[in-house]
Parts: sequence; C-alpha cells; structure tokens
Amino acid sequence: MDKPGSERPGFDFGPTLRQRRLRVLSAFVLLLILTLVAVGVTQPFFRNAGSAEVRALAREAILARRSGREPTPQAERARRAAAVRVAVIGAYWSLCFLLSGVLLILAWLDVREIRRKLDDARRRLTGAGPVSPSRGGGQGPEDG
Repeated sequence: MDKPGSERPGFDFGPTLRQRRLRVLSAFVLLLILTLVAVGVTQPFFRNAGSAEVRALAREAILARRSGREPTPQAERARRAAAVRVAVIGAYWSLCFLLSGVLLILAWLDVREIRRKLDDARRRLTGAGPVSPSRGGGQGPEDG
C-alpha cells in the first residue's frame, strides 16, 4: 500500500489532443471506405458489364478500327462509353485502395504517438536519464 509520505508520479494515460484528432480522422476515413466498398459491391454499375447492345456496338467499333475501317457513329459512341465506364470503375476502386493506405498511415501515426507517450512516462518514472540506444537513441537533440 501507499505510505502517507511517499509520492508516486502521476501519469496521464488518456489520449492527447493529437491522438484524438488522429482517431477521429481515422474513424471518418474508415467510414468512408466502408461506404465506398458497400456502394461498389451493391451498385449494378460496378457489377455488370453494361447492356449487351452497348457491348456489341463497342466490339464492332474496336474490330472496325483494327481492320482500318471507320466505325459507325453509334458504335464509336458505345466504344467511348465503355472506355469511360472502365475508367470510372478503375478510379473508384483506386480511391478505395488509396484511402486504405491513408488509414494505415493514420494508424502508424497513432501508434507512434502512443510509443512516444509511453517513453515519456518511462523516463519520468526512472528519472530523466538518456534514452537507451536500442529504443531510438540517436534521434534526440543532443545527437545533432
């Protein structure tokens, strides 16, 4: 038990303002990713390859271009529509993967903040001694 004359250093293990910001931003990005994935999986635009008529016209335009002929305007329009559809779907899923990378970076920043806080608490507990080389020495201001 604690003796009346002994004082233990008080540690605040609650989240810092930076940790709160990182966690709120992480929650927002995670919610955005989940929403985008849910829409991407359930929307017919992302699941099927379009109408059979548009696919046939796009194929006709591609074959006409390969053989050196000029495709009909309707077939060319269908080919462009198919190309735009592929580009939109690719950009959509690329955004989902990019946001997943952002979420990983935010998680790393939060872990780094937790480790910094634990190192500060350990230093206060053991005294203001130097940081051991195995735990990140060489990064302090005295090391230049």
